[in-house]
Amino acid sequence: MFFRPIRDTITPVQFSRDSWCGKGVDVDVHLKVLHGKPRGHCLRFGPGEFVFGRGPECHVRPNSELISRQHCLLKVLDDGHISVRDLGSANGTLVNGVRVVGERQLQDGDTLQLGPVVLQVVCKTSAESSSVETALVNLNETRPGA
Repeated sequence: MFFRPIRDTITPVQFSRDSWCGKGVDVDVHLKVLHGKPRGHCLRFGPGEFVFGRGPECHVRPNSELISRQHCLLKVLDDGHISVRDLGSANGTLVNGVRVVGERQLQDGDTLQLGPVVLQVVCKTSAESSSVETALVNLNETRPGA
């Protein structure tokens, strides 16, 4: 279940506004792999929208047949808020064990499950983030002919 990146690098961003995951302190938003490979690694996300799925157009591609071609959409806002929306996947997207219907806000400590892959939302201050093992997704290195 390795994550196969395919697009531009996901740039880590620090949030310094009053947000749900860090009132007034610099915070990095991570998704930590709890179940799946590479287990224990964290994916860092800056503001934007990121599609998870097996399709070649997806930003994050877990390697599992139980994950749909376009499984879910992760939104990270400038203020540090994070939400997820299922994109009509066959097996659903779960937050804390409950199937997502519509769009669902995510908070520090929530679990996000896509098929067999389980990720945990982790909000760290800048000082804490320096000790976290992080996998930055650089998709330019995985393109054919690159």
